Amino acid sequence: MKKIAEKVRQKFEKLNNSGVTLTELIVTFALLGIFFVAAAGVISYVIGIYYATSGNSYGLQVSTMISNKLVGQIEGASAVMEPVVSGGAISTEIDSISLVDKTGSRITIFASPQTYADGTSEGMYINIHYDAVQEGSSLKYESVDWRFDAKAYMGYIVKGLKFESPGAEYPQNVLKMTLILHSDRYGDYTSTYYIKCVNVERIQFT
Repeated sequence: MKKIAEKVRQKFEKLNNSGVTLTELIVTFALLGIFFVAAAGVISYVIGIYYATSGNSYGLQVSTMISNKLVGQIEGASAVMEPVVSGGAISTEIDSISLVDKTGSRITIFASPQTYADGTSEGMYINIHYDAVQEGSSLKYESVDWRFDAKAYMGYIVKGLKFESPGAEYPQNVLKMTLILHSDRYGDYTSTYYIKCVNVERIQFT
């Protein structure tokens, strides 16, 4: 065993002392360069998939949160008045819909910037405006705006909110709602919903 170990040691010493040629060095660096380029491509691809998946996951969560609230409000519209869809006063990409909800309150659903007590504002978030009730009711209250907390949007804002007629093949009490969310990190997330107002005969589009 000692003789074998000595021979192996001598061979390694010989290799260490022999060095490498310039050609071998160039080939080695060329191979390393090819490897790093390939590795960078794979890493970039994996990161792209990660961000796309994360964006879809967060976008779906925020979209579901918003749609659950809006669909519930619109589906339960009272027969007291026909829901009225109007083009957005704030943005051409933001429509509004006015209706009387199932509790008898007149509301308007749209999106607007979040305004704070110090006068600053940010983003564009869903707003449900409840009109004031001062007459004809035992329960009186001032007008109020209902919103989700901005943190619930997970960095997204509302880029588009469209209420449209879904087409002649649908009943007149059905509308198509398209919600577009935007994140500076993940880009846009679009979701579409078809909503039927079961208590009214038709929806007005102005």
